[in-house]
Amino acid sequence: MTAFEFVVRGLQRLQIETLSDNAAMLRSAERNGSVREGVLRSSAWVMGEFMDQVLLGLLVQDWKPDSKGQGMSRSV
Repeated sequence: MTAFEFVVRGLQRLQIETLSDNAAMLRSAERNGSVREGVLRSSAWVMGEFMDQVLLGLLVQDWKPDSKGQGMSRSV
């Protein structure tokens, strides 16, 4: 999916916003190269309460396809 967005569609940046308690999503995004860029405090109304959202981003220059040409890894 990331390769499609960067290579085919020519996007410069991918962005994810997820609830701060979504540990599995945060782990997955960071493992695949996304960087935490900020927290939107009390920005989502969920089940009767406001919750924080985490903003993650991945720039095309930080992305490199994995050996299968599908995934991503962050350059160091």
